Amino acid sequence: MRKDPTLSPPEVKPKAGVITQLRHYKIITPLYGGGVEPAQADPVTIVRGAEIRGHLRFWWRATRGGQFGGDLAAMKRAEEAIWGSPAAAGKPGPSKLSIHVVKTSGGKIDRPFEVVSGKGGSPKVQPRKDSVVPPYAAFPLQPSQDKAEVGMDTKGVLVGVEFWMDIHFSDSLREDVEATLWAWETFGGVGARTRRGFGALQLVSLHENGRMKHIDVPKCSEVDGWIYQNLKHYAVGHWHPYVPHLGVDMHIKTIGSYKTATDAWRTLIDDLQSFRQWRHKKFGLSLWPEANYIRKRFGKSLKWPPNVSRPALIEKFPRGKFGLPIIFHMPHDKGLLPTDSFTLQGRPVQGKTTDRLSSPLLLRPFACRHGSVGLAAILDAPKIPPEGLEVAGFPSGKNTVSADLTPQDARTEPLNQILNGEPDVLKAFLDYLE
Repeated sequence: MRKDPTLSPPEVKPKAGVITQLRHYKIITPLYGGGVEPAQADPVTIVRGAEIRGHLRFWWRATRGGQFGGDLAAMKRAEEAIWGSPAAAGKPGPSKLSIHVVKTSGGKIDRPFEVVSGKGGSPKVQPRKDSVVPPYAAFPLQPSQDKAEVGMDTKGVLVGVEFWMDIHFSDSLREDVEATLWAWETFGGVGARTRRGFGALQLVSLHENGRMKHIDVPKCSEVDGWIYQNLKHYAVGHWHPYVPHLGVDMHIKTIGSYKTATDAWRTLIDDLQSFRQWRHKKFGLSLWPEANYIRKRFGKSLKWPPNVSRPALIEKFPRGKFGLPIIFHMPHDKGLLPTDSFTLQGRPVQGKTTDRLSSPLLLRPFACRHGSVGLAAILDAPKIPPEGLEVAGFPSGKNTVSADLTPQDARTEPLNQILNGEPDVLKAFLDYLE
């Protein structure tokens, strides 16, 4: 039987040259997953030290991985020397850091979706009104229609979670650890779907070697400058292009000044939904080019809203820059196309599937002094898989497509209405935020 751990005894004193910290965190947005089973919260060990270690390895690479001039092998050796490696000849072995979650509290289940009785008594899946989770962010938790049963317990997330973490490390690693923790606390989180704001962290208190330390929390109006100032200190160097990382020139935007983190998060997700699903309100037709491009590839008529005066089809899939895979459902073209849905994915590399690519767009609330702001940032990371893109559902050998827009593409109607001439759709989204 596992028991909830308790705080370390206060009489335990650190060894000479070893930093001992006790960090208290609030998880200010719902915790998605975090347990042993994917997308399932662990009811006993709500936050696991092993999972945190995995997150920290990523943020170490994102901040400290630029010290090696793009040499992946050198970066990996340094990473393993700090964070540990599998036992093998020539390997450094266990981590030089000790991380333990010593206490957790809270953890009320919030189910973003419910199944009610619909027309004719058939099950109807819908967002639950009392949920704090934006439905667009939680779509993986939505039960499939074929498995939906009226009144069933749908998958949930945990809200109101707090945890305390003991971390021990050598004083020689202070710069590496401080950079890593700052990036994790600012841009990351715990659990799954942290790039869409789940599991966002707020550092509540910090004790080092038994003494409370000051926590630098900026005013809401100063968050941008505070982040860039810390990036200059923590994220410098030259990374290999395939290593996602932070940088002094990365694109960041903060919006609003909200009473709660939930309000800031909802605004970000609602804006993302309206941008990515941008369509004519009256006629419901998407004004992004992908659907019409699919129609053209199969010799079908294009569909334009009547208010688009000079429509021009851009034969590309620009939303591929938001991460992969993307499924394009075509229910209004049923019977006209070979299938009702098409999947944008990466082309295989050496015969191996590359259908997934994490989004470089980070969205989360940031707890500042006297409130919260919505934080959007673009990681310096690959936005397209190494071998490019293909569409599953297009004829074999003719399924390669592009997501790269030119300035002329971005000025063409109707794309110009949302991009305002910006060919980088991720930058255009940051400009779209208010």
